[in-house]
Amino acid sequence: MVKPRESFRKRRPTLFAAARELAEEFDAHVTVVAFSPTGEAHAFGAPTADSVLRTYLPADGPPPPLPAPGAAVGAETAAEAAARVARMRRELNETKVLVAAEWGRVADACEKIREAQAAAKKDNWWEVDVDALGEDELPVFTKALEMLKTDVQKLLDAMASDRASLQPRGKQ
Repeated sequence: MVKPRESFRKRRPTLFAAARELAEEFDAHVTVVAFSPTGEAHAFGAPTADSVLRTYLPADGPPPPLPAPGAAVGAETAAEAAARVARMRRELNETKVLVAAEWGRVADACEKIREAQAAAKKDNWWEVDVDALGEDELPVFTKALEMLKTDVQKLLDAMASDRASLQPRGKQ
């Protein structure tokens, strides 16, 4: 494994010099990220690696998939990269629309749950009669009950842990 590390150490400056020349000669935005055989990341960017990545990759969402083993790395043309970025941005926007619609659906269901609570004159939302809720509200109500149960269980666990830590060693 010494040979690949040594080769990487010698060739990395040459790669970064070529990237620097490309950026300077053509006033191009360039970023090169190279991972050593030990997994250490090295980067060069003009103007900076961060600015180039923020410009050409979406800020939200997962990183692009890694190339398949044996695939030609860096074989993507500028047009293909632009198309990929455009597709990723379109997918991001579509996802944002879906998320907004889901939040709207949840807000509507919460409002109906509050109305059912007020109509039944209950102090707590979780006391609402499920028969008063419709098909759209039941999944939201169920999820809220599950979250409440989880939160209460966390509090009980923390209280039990605090109580156990306060007891003398011989009585645990």
